[in-house]
Amino acid sequence: MDFTPTITHSVSLHGGRFELVEWRWPDMIDFTIREPALMLEMSLPPLATDASAEFPDIDRGNRCFMGTMFIRYPGIMVHGRGEGGHIRVLRAIFSGQHAAAILGEDDVPPVQVLQGLLDIRNDALRFMMRQALRELTRPEAQSTDALEALHTLVAVEVRRLFERQVHAPTGGRLASWQYRRIRERLLESDIAPSISELAALCGISVRHLHRQFQALTGSTVIAYVDNFRMSRAQALLSDRDMPIKIVASQLGFAHPNSFARAFRRATGMTPLHYRQSISGSAQEEAPSP
Repeated sequence: MDFTPTITHSVSLHGGRFELVEWRWPDMIDFTIREPALMLEMSLPPLATDASAEFPDIDRGNRCFMGTMFIRYPGIMVHGRGEGGHIRVLRAIFSGQHAAAILGEDDVPPVQVLQGLLDIRNDALRFMMRQALRELTRPEAQSTDALEALHTLVAVEVRRLFERQVHAPTGGRLASWQYRRIRERLLESDIAPSISELAALCGISVRHLHRQFQALTGSTVIAYVDNFRMSRAQALLSDRDMPIKIVASQLGFAHPNSFARAFRRATGMTPLHYRQSISGSAQEEAPSP
């Protein structure tokens, strides 16, 4: 389905633009979209009452309520559901220095913050957006100066909102959903992920991942991945029918000798000695014929 809206009113301004857009969708809608621009959106009556959304690239399955005033964080995929019909939305779109000042240089905020941006409860913003709607749809003598002033005021209030919700200092620990994403990645494949891959899954920089992971677990992320990998190696070695070189290959080691060195550093014994030790224990515990 084409999710491109019909733009009924639009005015370009110094820091972006105001747009009034509309769609005519079926009774129920299910969409996935990634917005490239920073924009504040306000739904206009009649309003849906059961809209929900999730961030499938970050925290799939964790749905939240989507209110009538919201910001979909630029570049983040959103999967939404709700009532269809005739939908009208007023948008305040920010570009250039306005957008840069609001977004700052921080990493993508935690999922709880992204969810909060989907249900903004701010009377000042709602009042200013209503004033902008009134001016934008004025049949005669529309004032660009008034819309310019309103757009600037909306930008200031959105920046304050981000300062409170997005750029506010945190405890510096990895969030539970980020830790879960790392665990899920390690369980998905025996091939060890790169640290940059894990950082991307968490929506943060490599530097922040190192610091926040250690704050949460007391271990470095590199040591955690290595320990997880060696635990998987021990499970594979318990299968006597699997050659050690196949175990090494399945874990992503280019050569069995590389695997043997890594395993010995972690456990104090070679893969062969480990296999022999668990085989001996099994024989000792087996009942006599």
